[in-house]
Amino acid sequence: MTLGSKCPNIGSMAQIRLNKTPELAEVLAFLRSKYRVLSEAEIIKVALAEKYKKEIEDIPLVDEETEKVIAKGLEDYKNGRYTAIKTDEELDRYLASL
Repeated sequence: MTLGSKCPNIGSMAQIRLNKTPELAEVLAFLRSKYRVLSEAEIIKVALAEKYKKEIEDIPLVDEETEKVIAKGLEDYKNGRYTAIKTDEELDRYLASL
């Protein structure tokens, strides 16, 4: 089985060859019932895209410590604990006070 797709870096078709093992055949049979109009190559593309989407959902955008700082800042803002800075001079004074 050959799976072709556009390669963004070279702009031509790249191919991936897969051996159709009993495990792959079983997966394809299941997915074929879900995606009846797609070819096996298209089913594999869809399955990989779904897997990728699921995997990246679990990747945190920031580390745990940064997440805590952001949460505290949002809580402080919500409760009115913030400094309003409207001019460059106010910003300079505030930064000098830190």
